[in-house]
Formats: sequence, C-alpha cells, structure tokens
Amino acid sequence: MSRGFGLRAPMVSAAALLAAALTGGCAATDDGALGERLRAHAIAGDFNAIAVTNIRCNAATEACAKSHAVKGDACLRLAIQQPPDASLRDSRVQALLDCAERGYRKALALQPDRGARSRTSYHGGLLLTLSERRNRMDNVGAQQLHQQNEKLLIATRDTRREAPDSALGFLYGASAHLYRTTLRPPDRERCNDLRQAEAMLKRSPAPPHALADEHRRMRSLVQRQLRENDCPPQRSI
Repeated sequence: MSRGFGLRAPMVSAAALLAAALTGGCAATDDGALGERLRAHAIAGDFNAIAVTNIRCNAATEACAKSHAVKGDACLRLAIQQPPDASLRDSRVQALLDCAERGYRKALALQPDRGARSRTSYHGGLLLTLSERRNRMDNVGAQQLHQQNEKLLIATRDTRREAPDSALGFLYGASAHLYRTTLRPPDRERCNDLRQAEAMLKRSPAPPHALADEHRRMRSLVQRQLRENDCPPQRSI
C-alpha cells in the first residue's frame, strides 16, 4: 500500500478533536425526530447507525450543514478504524470514505455563514478524508496517486483561504507537496515541491497540541530531503 509522506497517525487524533466539535453541536435538522436520533447515536458512540442514516435535508442552514457533517464524521471515524492494510479495493473502506467526503462537501456547500467556525472543522474532516483515501490506494499507477494527491492539494488551498488562522491547510498542504516528491525521480525535480512544503510549514499558524510533534517532524524531514536531493539554496530577494 502506498503510504508515502503523510500525517496519517497524528491526524487521527486531530480527527477525534474535530469529531467532538461536530457531534457535540448536532441540533435539530430537517426532521426533529431525526435530529434527536443523531444526537442519541453520537452520545452512545453508535457511528454505524449514523453512517446508514439518510439525511434528506438540503436547505442552506447551519443545522442542515451540521447534520451532513455529523454523518461525514461518523463515516470517517469508521473508515479510520478499518485495518491499516485495508485498501480502497475493500468495498467497505471505499463506501465509508465516499460517505465521509460527500458529508463534508455537503456541509461546506450548505453552511450559509462563510465566517462560521464550524467550517474549519468541516474543512479539516475533508482534508483527513482525502488524505486517508490517497493513503489507502493500493496497486495503482503513479497517475492515479497524483490525481488523488492533487485533489488534496486543491482542498488545502480552499482551507487556507477560508481558515487562514488554522494550521490544518498548511500542514496538509506541506504533506501533499512532500508526497508529490515520491512520484518524481530522485533529483532536483523534487526541489520545487520541497521548497513549497518548507514555505508552508514556516507560514503555518501554531498547530494544535495534537499536531505539534508532527509539525516538527515534517520540518526536519523537509530539511533532510532538501539536502539529500542537493537542492540549491534559496536566493535572497
């Protein structure tokens, strides 16, 4: 399985923090009874029940956005819990990640307040989902890996634009640039991505406690890769 560079293990902890924010805010949605069931399932930790719930709401309201995010969060939790060697060839893994991506994208589309703090958690869930999908791609060509990594890069740009005070868009962006170097020959062709990863880590706001060690590890990894690939020093302007 192609793991490459990434934030997989530390981001699981981050996902738990994001999940708590989402499920804790679950309110009545398009159906009052459905909202109560979602809330009860979340409190009980019954994420399978949430994952199979049909969310019919399509209104541009905060409550509707949350309901889709709660389902996305449940599917993401379940996907992360699958065995580490389970790839996208496993229909259960693919279905869960498809569910998670749909849920977070729907939540972002329906959240009416572009400045709402909940959007940061929705972006974070989507980033982790796309990263998890890429990391679980097994026995595929470099082009498919590149396409999935590019989807993650695009999502990190959206996150940095909407949530510039969050470290998530910067850390996942750096991770995606690092991953892209694994798809290139081991020479100076890698240097541009390494420099972009370096710049993102420098520009990143202070990461949450759960990701502080990962931030340091990535900075060290970037510096080592710059040396090993004989990348020329940056010119002063």
